[in-house]
Parts: sequence; structure tokens; C-alpha cells
Amino acid sequence: MIRGLVLASVLSAAAFGAVPGFAVAQERPWTPLPSPPSRSCPDGLCQARELTPLFRALDGRWGGVVRIVQFGDSHTAGRLITGALETRLKARFPARDIRIEPIGVVGVTLTDLANHPLPVLDAPVDLIVLEYGVNEGFDDTLDAVAYERLLRSEIMRLRAEAPRAALLIMGAPEAQRGEGGGSCPGDAEARWRSPAMLAVVRDVQQRVAASLNVAYWDWRGRMGGDCSAFRLTQPGANGEDPMMRGDHVHFTQAGADWIGGLLYEDLMTAGRQWYRQSRQDGGGAR
Repeated sequence: MIRGLVLASVLSAAAFGAVPGFAVAQERPWTPLPSPPSRSCPDGLCQARELTPLFRALDGRWGGVVRIVQFGDSHTAGRLITGALETRLKARFPARDIRIEPIGVVGVTLTDLANHPLPVLDAPVDLIVLEYGVNEGFDDTLDAVAYERLLRSEIMRLRAEAPRAALLIMGAPEAQRGEGGGSCPGDAEARWRSPAMLAVVRDVQQRVAASLNVAYWDWRGRMGGDCSAFRLTQPGANGEDPMMRGDHVHFTQAGADWIGGLLYEDLMTAGRQWYRQSRQDGGGAR
């Protein structure tokens, strides 16, 4: 009992200031994480209405099971971004049975998607995420016409396999190679630049998404656009760890949690808009 009273006294004192006999650690000043706006998609998402199957599942009026499958390259294989998204969704919707199945292979392009049929799950898939494009963007010989043809055919195939599911393309993020010719502020050696084909890949992804009514997330814009891959490899203003690794392609754990959080916020913004509209429509939004 005496021990409990002493502990309570220490905790109470700690809430208001220093506790005699205890060292007080100096905390770094808190700074908010960046949240750059997207210039090409409202609130980060284009064709957000096409995510209705996901929003209906999260809403729960039609059931409590939510299944998401994400196909992609090393960003997906690392499972950090999908983990950050899944953790937030589960915290926001505790009554839902939410599971994200990341199917990623390091170093692959969209051509690898044909090797991975939709997994057999215990409930229908509500959302299919396509996270490809970086490796295509680093290929200076990429045939943009063939790439667009492949992307269209894969979307049509997935729609045939999962007609109830929404589709989301994660537009290729900003990434750089360290071969010179860069112009980013702070890059004294002008070493880092984004491959020219990476912009071509994003243009194809966004155009195809718009023409086929597929949701598109402006990953690059939400990172901060030009030179964001360089800026995010630098420590924060108060010494926080960098959010991208030194290769200027992959995220650190902290960075993956940050970018996964931005994706979550954009999905929730679109979901609230859908919910308001569905209420105005008498709950029948489809």
C-alpha cells in the first residue's frame, strides 16, 4: 500500500514538473510531419468515387468484413506502408475484420502481376491496390505504348476476376538515381535526379486510371513533388531520422509509417465525402 502511495505521488508530481531525485530528460521540440498537397488530384485521390466498394465495407451497413489485396514491388514486399495503413484502419474501425494482403516481389515491374492470381480469401475482396512503376521508371528503354497496353489489360483481367472490388493505382512515387545531373537545392554535388521515364510512367498510370474509372493516388505529390526524394533523406529540423533511405527510392520505417498515414488520411477524407453523399441518397450509394 505504501509503495502504491509513493508511486502515485511520483506520477502526480511528474505531471506538473520535476520529481525530486529523478533526472528529467530533455525532449526534442515536436514538429508536425509534412503533408504536401497534391496538385493533380483533389485531397490526393482522383476518381475517389470508384472506391465505393471499400467505403461500403468499412461503413459496415453491409457487413463487418473488409479485405484488401495489394500487388507491387519492393515497397509492397517490405510490408511497412501496408502495415501502417492496416493499423490505422483497424484502430478507426474496431468492429470490422480488416485484413490487408500484400503480395510484393523486390525488383519486379507490372509484367510480374500475371504470375499472381488473386488469393483465395475467407471473404470477397473489397479493394485491389496496384503499386508498380518505380522499376519501370528506371528503365530508360521502356516502351510507354506497350506499358499502357499492359496496364489496361491487367485492370480488365482483375475486374473480371473480382467484379465487386474497387481498384486503386498508387501512382509511382518520387525516386532518384545518383548519377549526376541533379538540380535539387542542398545537393552540392548535383548528384541526384529523377529518371525521365518515371514521369512517363505516372502520366500513363493517371491517364489509364481516368479513362477506365479507376481510383488513382498521387503518391509523388503527397511526398512533396520535385526533389522530395532528396529532401526526405535528410534529417528533420529537430534531428528526426530521415524518412527515406540513402538510395532515394525506399522509405525508412518512420517514412513508411508517415506515407502510409497520408494514404489513410486521403482515404478517410474521400470516405467521409462518400458517406455524406450516401446519407443524402438515403443510404443507397453504390
